[in-house]
Amino acid sequence: MTPTVRPYRMVVTDIDGTLVDLEQMISRRNKDTIHAFQRQGGIVTLATGRMEDAVRHYAKELDIRHPVILYNGGKIVDLITGECFFEALLDEQVVRKAVQLLQDTPLDMIFYSEKKLWVKKITPVISTYMNKDRVQCLEWETPEYLIKGNVNKILIIRENQDFTSVLDVFLPVKGIECELVQSESTYLEILPKAVSKGHALKLLVERIGIDMKDVIAIGDNLNDLEMIREAGLGVAVDNAHPKLKDEAQYISHSHLNHAVAEVIEKYCLKK
Repeated sequence: MTPTVRPYRMVVTDIDGTLVDLEQMISRRNKDTIHAFQRQGGIVTLATGRMEDAVRHYAKELDIRHPVILYNGGKIVDLITGECFFEALLDEQVVRKAVQLLQDTPLDMIFYSEKKLWVKKITPVISTYMNKDRVQCLEWETPEYLIKGNVNKILIIRENQDFTSVLDVFLPVKGIECELVQSESTYLEILPKAVSKGHALKLLVERIGIDMKDVIAIGDNLNDLEMIREAGLGVAVDNAHPKLKDEAQYISHSHLNHAVAEVIEKYCLKK
């Protein structure tokens, strides 16, 4: 289905698998088109599972001047001023269950807490993640600091895509104590209760003061589902998860073929 062309005022895009290529780079066409839309008064921002330090260089490259959605909806931050407009934290019992699971099962598990990343051990899988997101993980001496502290989310990476041990523990409490979302085929994330990119988008749009019908949201995976449902125009890139494509109002080119630029050119730029 192709929606009626209308002048949308705001574009919110996911990063991995949507905005950037396989080398984590923004194409020249994407960048130029985003800047052209901004010069016409359009708003562009990001909605990602990444943390502040893993987003900052993209926001600077794109000259993003509005708050960004981080931690898959768990935080809304103005990266220019550092002001945080919304933050959700995991309940202590959820963190405790994750730490216990990690003691019982060999998993690559990353705890996001107070702008730092904590792991039991830096494994080759964790090293690959650090290189991709340009971040540094820290090994803990004891996880008690995390259990008693402020944890925004927990990421489990399974290269074999088998999350059975994690789901056995957390599926029974999904929607009660926490949320579960798959942001990539090898990533399962544990988020605070009621957190999603869609909920964060509602808060952000309200803060900026525009109507949701004037917003385009673009994504590629299941963590983008609520966001594309909420937006005036929900877009799935061609490489998106099948369920996301089923719910999208428009399917763009793939992230390797300047998907974000295509959408802005079609629906946002004044001729």
